[in-house]
Amino acid sequence: MVPDMEKIEPTKLLKQMLETYSPSGKEGNLAKLLKDQLTELGFKSLRLDSAGNLLGELGNGPPTVLLCGHMDTIPGRLPVKIKEGRIFGRGAVDAKASLAAMIMAASELMGQAMEGRLVVAGVVDEEGRGRGIRQILQDGIDADYALFGEPSGVANITIGYKGRLCVRALCETEPGHVSIPNTFRNAIEKAYGLWEKIGAWTEENKGPSPYYSITVSLTGIRGGGVSNVTPRRCTLLMDVRLPPSTNCQKTMDQIDALVRQYGQENPGIRIKLAVEDRVEPFVADKDSALVKALRKAIEETVGEPVKLLRKTGTGDMNLFAEKIKVPVATYGPGNSRLSHTSNEYIQIKEYLTSIEVYRKTVERLLASAVNCL
Repeated sequence: MVPDMEKIEPTKLLKQMLETYSPSGKEGNLAKLLKDQLTELGFKSLRLDSAGNLLGELGNGPPTVLLCGHMDTIPGRLPVKIKEGRIFGRGAVDAKASLAAMIMAASELMGQAMEGRLVVAGVVDEEGRGRGIRQILQDGIDADYALFGEPSGVANITIGYKGRLCVRALCETEPGHVSIPNTFRNAIEKAYGLWEKIGAWTEENKGPSPYYSITVSLTGIRGGGVSNVTPRRCTLLMDVRLPPSTNCQKTMDQIDALVRQYGQENPGIRIKLAVEDRVEPFVADKDSALVKALRKAIEETVGEPVKLLRKTGTGDMNLFAEKIKVPVATYGPGNSRLSHTSNEYIQIKEYLTSIEVYRKTVERLLASAVNCL
């Protein structure tokens, strides 16, 4: 028989979060809900910054441990329901369960005599261009350890993420009548030819696995408009993911060289490139005090060997680690393969287990710091 999980307070919090729709750019209602919930839980220092991030603090440092999760999801509502020990809803995996678990772990630490400071941050726009974490970095944050909430699976730690380039390519040609297509260059066709050239380049330079390869996805194409005129403009939007063996500038130089070569092969077209977003690849130190504390907490709580993951996605950890050189890692409940799907759910048992892992990790970090004084 499946227990009535709605009577468990942490599950009630997560259910309320899932019922509060919060796609990137529209996180305000969730921030208000969480501010009210954190106040009820006893947080004394709560604030919303200019980007809409919610930050709550406990204790006094040093050291300072940052627990950072994101409030936003991709667009698209999903029905919220609890069934057979699972809770379904948009953001259940990516990544409201992680943020809820961080909040509950912090509330459990509240009654203890803490030596150190704990900051819990619910950030905006992680699914977009990282406006939330960029604002926190711009404002300045004092942290000795930073743990980010994303689905790794309850017995795994994510130490590596690929980088990302969001590239826009505009292809322009002279228009003409479609009845004589061989006379005029078609901007859409030429733009797609460029896309094929870039795709072929990534295929020719594959690494030993997707994580160690440059990959590119065509995420948008726009052009044309008049049915009897050859298109004069076409815009491609490409998402490029970078392994740790390269960086954004080197990859962009390679793409730029491909574009110049393509232009030489196709006289009469003009191509303009623009980088709309860039995030460098990052791999955390697997022997840091944070990873060791997290590993120990998982072993004690889950009772399984810990796996260190290097993932093909990109997260706020990348942006944070590029600016602030402290131990970092990413951890959270859930199967990341369910992220952004129409069947997104979290096992409630796994969610509850992650609360204990977060709590024990923070306790260990603070205790270790005190013992070293």
